[in-house]
Amino acid sequence: MTSEMGWLTLEGYEALWTLNMMLYPEHTMEYLGYLGYNSDTRGNQLTAVQVTPPRQEDFKRQVSCRNVLLSYVFGPKGCGKSCFINRLIRKGEIEISPETDRHICINKIRYQGQEEKYFIVQEVGAGDQDEILEKGGDCDLAIILYDTSRQDSFSRAVEIQERLDVPSVFIGAKSDKTTVKQDYDYTPEQYSQMAGLPPPLFFSAMPDRESSQLKIFQSCVLFASLPFQQQSAAMPLTKIITTSAAVAVAGVAAFFLFRYVRHGR
Repeated sequence: MTSEMGWLTLEGYEALWTLNMMLYPEHTMEYLGYLGYNSDTRGNQLTAVQVTPPRQEDFKRQVSCRNVLLSYVFGPKGCGKSCFINRLIRKGEIEISPETDRHICINKIRYQGQEEKYFIVQEVGAGDQDEILEKGGDCDLAIILYDTSRQDSFSRAVEIQERLDVPSVFIGAKSDKTTVKQDYDYTPEQYSQMAGLPPPLFFSAMPDRESSQLKIFQSCVLFASLPFQQQSAAMPLTKIITTSAAVAVAGVAAFFLFRYVRHGR
């Protein structure tokens, strides 16, 4: 989104404008006024805005009509959230944290052939996490990172996912390092299937992995554009646990019944 000399390109300017509209709509309306948007027969600045339905309506329909998607990036401290976000814009492109210390990036992602959408990713730090989770997530897609090289990382990521009410996906970060077995009852793949989530993705921030990084961002845009479509194909986690417990109880009962019958003869 910048030229070889570091100048902002037209595509970069459009991305910057889109990000400002998402984060600070009142400021963007002021900018339109300064640019003279309402100086002729077009009326006022509101005619430049397309109002989209609430996200909950998109979730119910399992399809999003939005051209700008917001994703929060959660994860335990040190799991690689900042590196993940930086790879969205790649070297030489735009990183924006307007008026705050929040780590926010935007890029236009092409997926499923020719479809394009702006994808905004924002890091959720420890100070903001509880406030955002109290609202259930309040975004188009929650990306939950865990460190594949640390045993306790996935269990902490699950604690975050259980508090979310929005589509989500697990991403195993630092996949270029030695992967260790996670200290949790289920593998990330098993838990994702049981919870009705897409299969976990695996991410490396190494510069030579740009192709695989792009595929991950394309997958995230697809998940956000078709929210909860994976969930209908999976059994809810609580149902699986209940079913497993029932099978276990039935197995124990059958064993004691067998012993009773055998000794009774």
